[in-house]
Amino acid sequence: MKRMSALVAIISLLVVTNTIAVIYMTNSIADLNRSVQSINTTVSGLKNDLSSFESELRVVKESYYPLLIKDALGRVVTINSEPMRIVSGAPSITETLFALGAARKVVGVDTYSNYPNELLELKNNGTIVTVGGVTTLDPEKVAALRPDLVLIDAGLQSKFVPALEGLGLTVVAVESKSVEDIINNIQLISKVTFKLEEGTRVVAQLKSAMQEVRQKVSASPPTKILYLVWPDPMYTAGKDTYINELISIAGGENVFSTRSGWFVVNPEDVVSARPSVIIMSSMALPKSAEALFSYFRTLPGFEYLDAIKNNRVYILTGEASNALERAGPRAADAVFILGYILHPEAFNASLPNFISEYATYIRR
Repeated sequence: MKRMSALVAIISLLVVTNTIAVIYMTNSIADLNRSVQSINTTVSGLKNDLSSFESELRVVKESYYPLLIKDALGRVVTINSEPMRIVSGAPSITETLFALGAARKVVGVDTYSNYPNELLELKNNGTIVTVGGVTTLDPEKVAALRPDLVLIDAGLQSKFVPALEGLGLTVVAVESKSVEDIINNIQLISKVTFKLEEGTRVVAQLKSAMQEVRQKVSASPPTKILYLVWPDPMYTAGKDTYINELISIAGGENVFSTRSGWFVVNPEDVVSARPSVIIMSSMALPKSAEALFSYFRTLPGFEYLDAIKNNRVYILTGEASNALERAGPRAADAVFILGYILHPEAFNASLPNFISEYATYIRR
């Protein structure tokens, strides 16, 4: 009898437990359904908001274009609608487009454009086509891509404008002789491509980098520097170049800043100028970095230079060279490279004499 009572009690307990579980599960399912309905309502609202935003953006673009701009050649160019197929004629322009988030719009670039890695992937899979070198641009190849905008370097590619326009293409030329020009180019390209917010961001990053380096080196006396892009004959930069300006921002004194533009100097001029640092930057060195390093040491009178005596000769290749030589968004990296070389004490770090992949050294 006692066993029967215990069994009844156990069965009753199981029934109650199962009932509670069913009620709990029913309530949980109801709560889950309510949550799902809430999520669906939210998603639906977001879709409506997105659709509304896209409609508003379409209206803004329609009122934004046609756009009239003045390019580096002094030409007034009309941009009829948002460019969707863009050809870039120079690496600095290509890097600007990618920094602005316009990669999907780029259909053609010059041979030397190789940054960022996303670009290399797009070139390898045929999404982006090469249209010739910077000074050997092929207008026919450009036209074959049916671009609605072609961006070129005014100093190196103005000769192609008649042919490109003769093929019915819209051409905008930019040029960078100063840091201000680099900033203006970024703003112009962001304006033309309707990447205004991105342009503001890229310019702010560039200005921030330059201000940071300027502040770090402000307590140090200027370092006398010879900057070369070719060793024989020695090809250097003077005032009225963005490189000269970057050198100044990074706490350097360009030993040939009294002359304008890019020009050739002889070894005797260099010995008289007495640089404390020599930087050789080139995308295509005529000799190996080590051979160039030795070459400078063998030049008559160079043994008396502080740059040689103190082992402060730097050979920049690859990405380091590109950052300095391409007047675009990576000027933010270039000014750090120069700052590290000219004033290692200000950054509590130093760079090796041979530099290519600079990202492993620069702490930002």
